[in-house]
Amino acid sequence: MFGSPTTAVQRRPAYLPHIQAEPRRPPRSLEDNWAAGPPFRLVLPRDKRDRLAACVAHLSRRQCCPVAGCMAESLPVLLVEAEQEGMLCPRHQLVLLDGSAVEGEPMLATAVW
Repeated sequence: MFGSPTTAVQRRPAYLPHIQAEPRRPPRSLEDNWAAGPPFRLVLPRDKRDRLAACVAHLSRRQCCPVAGCMAESLPVLLVEAEQEGMLCPRHQLVLLDGSAVEGEPMLATAVW
């Protein structure tokens, strides 16, 4: 009405329903450090938690796989139940520091660098 049609802003009348934007969802991430965190808390006795924290603090960033002849870069981890250090190798999966395979599906912990 006021001004030229090219500069006028098209507005919806108040009696028509307003267009609502979809609510924004948080971005999905496969990272362990995603802001939402896991949907659970792991409860451990204090002395075991302290021992695990001390062991994880001494883990190095990356190492070579301990299996003889394998030079793949591996991630150091801590087997929670056994309180032993192990390595996640892209070729040999989960191995102990002596190169032997770990059986089963143990719970793992790793350092946050």
